[in-house]
Amino acid sequence: MISFDQPWRPQLDWSAPAGRVLDQLVDALPTSRNWEIIVFGSSPLQLGVDPRFLSGDVDVISDQDITAYCEQAKLLKGQAAIYIEPCTVAAFTASPDWFVRAFRCERRHVTFTFPHPIDILVSKIKRLEEKDLRAFRLVREKTGHPSEAEMVHALQRVVDIFRPDFDEESVGNPAYNTQVLWRELFGKEIDVSAIIIAPVLAERRRAYGDEAKGLKEKLSGIKPSQ
Repeated sequence: MISFDQPWRPQLDWSAPAGRVLDQLVDALPTSRNWEIIVFGSSPLQLGVDPRFLSGDVDVISDQDITAYCEQAKLLKGQAAIYIEPCTVAAFTASPDWFVRAFRCERRHVTFTFPHPIDILVSKIKRLEEKDLRAFRLVREKTGHPSEAEMVHALQRVVDIFRPDFDEESVGNPAYNTQVLWRELFGKEIDVSAIIIAPVLAERRRAYGDEAKGLKEKLSGIKPSQ
């Protein structure tokens, strides 16, 4: 059973479609160095939760550009039925502490990092297409999680997704999508501003206020040099 308040420790099914593609990626990368690759999107759910999380691509973020190696091995879009999608770090929207919950494992000269399912799910909120809703349903069906409280806490960790985007970055409406998700998962409405945003902003004001007060007191005790 997955713990949603502890680091993820799955038994990965490398025989799943995404696992086989990742092993092909390992074969394609030079052994002259060690590689660090983050696997996100639906693939971690397919390998670690339920093989029914099928997807046509395997989203990865590498510490070095792997596009040429993927192309040579015919692993890119248009070259394979299930393909590798090299991405930048901006493609994965997660809380600053997502890494402490993630699972890391080595496949020969490649170290893979798989974000915790809660971080995978939260990263889907900005877009929340039908396939993203399906991911939420399957995780709930398989694990009973996330609960409403767990989802609130997870969204509070990424509260800045509710800030307006720059126009050219606009990919969805996280507040509206959260309301859709709540009706779908929990059968009820949610006031995103009151339940998710306001408590975080209040805590920030409290913390920053205390820091500012302490800094002001320290500065007031400094005498100007003669």
